[in-house]
Amino acid sequence: MATIFYSMAGEGRGHATRVRAIVEDLRQRHRVVLFAPGQAHDLLAPIYSGSDVEVRPIDGLVFRYRADGSVDYSQTVWESARKLPGLARRIRELRDQIRTDRPDLVITDFEPLLPRAAERAGVPYVSIDHQHFLTTYSLRGLPFHQRLHAFLIGTAVRLFHTRQDLTIVSAFFRPPLRSVLERTPSHEEFVLVYLRRDTPRRVFRALERCGVPARIYGPGKVGVEGPLSFHAIDREAFVDDLSRCKALVTTAGNQVVGEALHLGKPVLALPETGNWEQGLNGFFVERMGVGRCASMRNLRSKTIREFLGNLDAYRRAIPRSDLSGNAEVARILEDFLAALKHPRPQFSAWRELRAAFGRAAA
Repeated sequence: MATIFYSMAGEGRGHATRVRAIVEDLRQRHRVVLFAPGQAHDLLAPIYSGSDVEVRPIDGLVFRYRADGSVDYSQTVWESARKLPGLARRIRELRDQIRTDRPDLVITDFEPLLPRAAERAGVPYVSIDHQHFLTTYSLRGLPFHQRLHAFLIGTAVRLFHTRQDLTIVSAFFRPPLRSVLERTPSHEEFVLVYLRRDTPRRVFRALERCGVPARIYGPGKVGVEGPLSFHAIDREAFVDDLSRCKALVTTAGNQVVGEALHLGKPVLALPETGNWEQGLNGFFVERMGVGRCASMRNLRSKTIREFLGNLDAYRRAIPRSDLSGNAEVARILEDFLAALKHPRPQFSAWRELRAAFGRAAA
């Protein structure tokens, strides 16, 4: 049995969902300690309370939004810069935790502090995330403006997340929660919607006029407004609705789109305005033919109706193979842990594993 420290980013719930899927396998053989910020901590701490998996808080990036719901990068960078003076102290604290608990391995899902602490403590770490598709995949097919966005985001990824010993990429589909894997899909006459609190009102007006009932999670309210029903965030209820809906309308986050595709659900992707990564995800939803990408700024009910009118074609385009890469991720991690048992002169095996699995999709 190994001890594994596992950290994640916390903006949105996708990172926490992917982490939990992997942890459910790892905990069967290893001791796992999670480091989660913000919403990720709020999601995971109650789930693992009193269990063999410990959840500890960690600082994390929080996006700031403008009044129109678009990402405010300048304000986000400013808020992050204000935290810089305290980061060195936080990394030292994490290093001390590593030296006390002596984990065999650190895993990060796009979280930068714990890996830096691992470097200072001499503990190897690996990366399992979506963002590294920007540094490992060819994106030549993107339109010019999205290639530019990909280059800029990829530069940041290279600056802050490139010194790991092994990179596993979850790209355009993700390891679903075990509860997703256990569902038998059906196609009932409602659309499932997942949006953020700052979603522009025009999106809800378009949904209201599309002619199909919509069950909506994420905006932070509960109640019924005509054909729209708003629900509090509940992971089991959401997964149940995802398995039964006819289609998903959602922000273009990596995790939720992958869970929908795993269950055979077409996706209408609505990238958050100004969120370049989501824009790239939306592009590939259309490129794969599994749904449509539309702008929140000018979404109309006509766009939603056209999407709903083409569901059969989208369903036929969804890959029939198993979209869950959990077993493959588990195999790669176990191989890597086995390599760590060799004396340090043989640690070149880490590089061999990285070469072999660096492009593996989680």
